[in-house]
Amino acid sequence: MQAFWQWIRREDRFPRRAKLLGGIAFALGLACAVMPRTGVLRLEPIAVVCGTVCLWAGMSALGYGVFVLLAMDLILSPAFWRSLTHWAAPGSLADSAGAYFDLVGVIAMSVALVRQALVRRPERQAATPEQESDAEPN
Repeated sequence: MQAFWQWIRREDRFPRRAKLLGGIAFALGLACAVMPRTGVLRLEPIAVVCGTVCLWAGMSALGYGVFVLLAMDLILSPAFWRSLTHWAAPGSLADSAGAYFDLVGVIAMSVALVRQALVRRPERQAATPEQESDAEPN
């Protein structure tokens, strides 16, 4: 646990709040995997919001892990599919709304992952000529 807090406190190009939100999203995703009947409908919306903020901040490694974890939670959860197809108990509008929010949130996370891939490609291409000019002898 101490290593996690040191990673949060370390100064680098990622904001601390994005790191903290990514860690919270991952922990909530694990909790949803442990309790697929209720966790997906109650905890996953919070994890989706935290994971999306983490991805938009630029943390791709943790973001990929959160995205895969949340997507697998949705795929394997019977409560998600029941709420998505309105087979849940009558009066469960909140469960249906939560299921659709989770679905839209995971789609937003995939858009953020594609955005990061497209942003990084020009950065790598721009960095390559500078590195080649530094490597030339004087």
